[in-house]
Amino acid sequence: MGEDTKNLFEIGMNDIPDHLPLFPLDNVLLLPFGKLPLNIFEPRYIKMVLESLKKQRLIGIVQPKDNSGAFFNIGCIGKITSFIETPDNRIVLNLDGICRFKISDSQLSQGGYYNANVETVDFIHDINLVEPMIDREGLIKKFAQFFKIKKYDLDLNIIEETSNLQLLSTLTMLAPFNKIDKQAILEAQNLIDRLKVINTILDLNTFRVVGSTSQH
Repeated sequence: MGEDTKNLFEIGMNDIPDHLPLFPLDNVLLLPFGKLPLNIFEPRYIKMVLESLKKQRLIGIVQPKDNSGAFFNIGCIGKITSFIETPDNRIVLNLDGICRFKISDSQLSQGGYYNANVETVDFIHDINLVEPMIDREGLIKKFAQFFKIKKYDLDLNIIEETSNLQLLSTLTMLAPFNKIDKQAILEAQNLIDRLKVINTILDLNTFRVVGSTSQH
C-alpha cells in the first residue's frame, strides 16, 4: 500500500473532532487499538451510524452511569472500519479504538441520540502508543485464570499473533470485568498505569477466590 493511500485511512491528531455522536453501551469497553464489533438495530442509532458514515466515521463509545441518561465523563472514539446492512434492517459494523475523550457537555439530537462536545488534549498520545514491554506469558496466565474463575471460555488462538499492544487491548476488552473496573481501566492516565490497574483487578479477583476457598 502506498503512503498516499495509507494516509487516506489513518486518523491523525488534526483529524480528531471536538464534537461527536455518543453511543452509550453499558458494561462495554473500547480501548485505543482495540476492535469492537457492534450490532445496531435501534432506529436512532441506525440514524447515528448513517450520519457518521457521511463524515469522519467516528463515534464516541461511553458507558451510562445509570438509567437517568447520565454518562461517565470519559469514553473512547471508535472509527467505523467496515459495515454491513442486513436484510432485516440492522447494521453490523466494526469499530477501531482511536483515542479517549472527555465529555464537556452533551445534547439530545433531533435523531434521538446524544451529541457531545469533547476534549481529547489529555489523551492525544493514545494515537501513537509505543509497543509496551510486558510479561506476556504471565499476563495471559492471569487473564486465563480470571476467565476460568468467572466461568468464561477464553480462546487463546485469537491472541496468538497479536502485538503486545493489541494483546493488552483485546484481552482487557474481552474480560468480564464489572463496569466500574472497566471505567477505571479506561481512565488510567497512560499505558503503564493501565497495566497496573489491570494487574490489580486480576490479582484482587484471584485473591478473593483463593481466600474464600481456603476458609472452607
